[in-house]
Amino acid sequence: MNGTAFDPAGRSIRSIRLFPLPPVDATMPLTDALRVLLDQNVPAALVRLQGTVIGILSERSAVGACLGADASRLTARDACLLNPPACGPDTELREAYRLLVRHDSRDLLVCEADGRPTGLVAESDILSALGMEHYAHLDQVGQVMSLRPRSVAETASTEDALRVMRRHDIGSVVVVTDQWPVGIVTFHDLSPRVARGERLHELPVTDVMVRDPITIAPHTSVWEASQIMHRARIRHLPVVHHDRLVGMLAEHDIVTSLEGRYVAFLREIIVEQERELIAQQVHIARRESEESLRRIIDASPDMVIVKDPQGCWQIANRAALELFGLDHDACHGRAEEAFADRVPQPRREALLRYAAASRHAWQSPDGLRHSDRVPAAEGADVHVEFIEKPMFGADGAPSMLVTLGRDITDRVRAEDAVRALNASLEERVAQRTRELRATLAELETFNYSISHDLSTPLRAIDGFSGIVMQDYADQLDPQALEYLRRVRDASRRMARMIDDLLDLSRHSRKPLERSPLDLSAMARSVADELVHGDPGRQAHIHVEPGIEAEGDPGLLRTVLQNLLGNAWKFTRPQACADIRFSMRRRQGERIFTVSDNGVGFDAAHAAHLFVPFQRYHAEEDFEGSGIGLSTVQRIISRHGGRIWAESAPGQGCSFHFTLG
Repeated sequence: MNGTAFDPAGRSIRSIRLFPLPPVDATMPLTDALRVLLDQNVPAALVRLQGTVIGILSERSAVGACLGADASRLTARDACLLNPPACGPDTELREAYRLLVRHDSRDLLVCEADGRPTGLVAESDILSALGMEHYAHLDQVGQVMSLRPRSVAETASTEDALRVMRRHDIGSVVVVTDQWPVGIVTFHDLSPRVARGERLHELPVTDVMVRDPITIAPHTSVWEASQIMHRARIRHLPVVHHDRLVGMLAEHDIVTSLEGRYVAFLREIIVEQERELIAQQVHIARRESEESLRRIIDASPDMVIVKDPQGCWQIANRAALELFGLDHDACHGRAEEAFADRVPQPRREALLRYAAASRHAWQSPDGLRHSDRVPAAEGADVHVEFIEKPMFGADGAPSMLVTLGRDITDRVRAEDAVRALNASLEERVAQRTRELRATLAELETFNYSISHDLSTPLRAIDGFSGIVMQDYADQLDPQALEYLRRVRDASRRMARMIDDLLDLSRHSRKPLERSPLDLSAMARSVADELVHGDPGRQAHIHVEPGIEAEGDPGLLRTVLQNLLGNAWKFTRPQACADIRFSMRRRQGERIFTVSDNGVGFDAAHAAHLFVPFQRYHAEEDFEGSGIGLSTVQRIISRHGGRIWAESAPGQGCSFHFTLG
């Protein structure tokens, strides 16, 4: 799970790596087919029957098929996964992630438009490309690990370990001695033995396990755990605390924990499940025999229950029976009230609540979705989300009620953690806001104090310098008078800079009062002021009519005064100034422009134009304090826009800006 930037927009399966899939014939002995996987070091192979792909064979499906069966008598067809979830190479990453979650799959088959398979993509690679692993550092292993690690003793057989893995639909089992993990067994460890034709029930688990497995503590971050898996090329880590096994962290647990971070995304998936997954299960039930259907449903980690119109249980998979602590004989053909006495308290109450909801579901043709908390045998509560869908015959008569139940305990825990984090964040933000407001108030007071304290001595310097120049002019030589004039000019520039800084501060603090504006009329008004202030200038000011926007009237007038004023000032050397205010649209965005034919500037210095007191031209050539463009940029930013300039020396200048 290597880190990448989260930018899935427009990215497809083509942007990530694919595992090649060698073909094997459906009639090939399973041991030979499994050797193909091992020899070519690939996660799966395509199973073909008379040239047509019927499924994929993985180590997990191959080894799992050997439970209670002689591997030497099985073929690739007996162990392959039929109708695996598939997508195209141009499928967007988010849609690919939906398919993985919807089918609870670890891998996705990639096919071209003509149906030709081209490879297999793993959930870890899709997750990495989506960038969702960047959220993993917010959790510790103890928050996302399985709290019920499955283990066997050192005296167990390999078949015992495989039976535990199949019963709980997990990819590994831990071998323990005195509650300490001494080994770990995965499907990848068993596949070479099956390929060699060895009988699993004759092998002690100590012969196939990986000894001294890597372990981690519950307080380890999920991010660090994922990196350990990546470096060691493993998918399972036993979690130990106080010299005992307390949990198991699988790569799939990390995916599940991230589902809670992608809440809106997952709600969309749940809606699709309600519409598609239930319909798919019911379609399979009608098409396949009852025994085939039971095998498929029993393999699902989700709870599946099918009832007849009288509320009697007709189908219940292993997950449903384990949830309520039942066996098949106790509930088959009976309603909940008839076998509730066989369910221990307090799970009996949860069963009766589910029964009441099922009766209500018949009145909801679009289906009913609800959640409940069911006490588990180990004492911890399991949060379950139920989706109940009534089915009706062609005549409108009730046919069956299908229930899917998914364990959302990890998601609920993650959402609770997010809510707690949001509450603390809101309090911290409120505290920082109060501190910021107090700081701004102090800064405002400081600004006005500095302005008053500096303005008074500056006025004194200017005033007394003027008196000396006027009353003692005949007693001073020309050099002394020139020095006094420079003193007066410097004091006046300082006073203007103080006034400009105060204006910049006021424009940054003034609340925005947005309203519809006629920017063309506003620009013409500013242009008239410039012409009246310097009537001797030869200038052509063109304002494009009909330019409208929404913003603060006072602040946007300041923007136009500064930009048009700069254009008026820097075109002064031209015989006839040409100044324009216009607007154009580009990719749905309106761009406003003030351009001129003035002296321009080197575009290499454009980044410094909006820095306070940064000037490109000497003050003896063009007056100014270097604050105007900084003020303009702050006003544009407060309106959610941006501003930039284009120019070249002697070729005029164009300032472009947008408004959010």
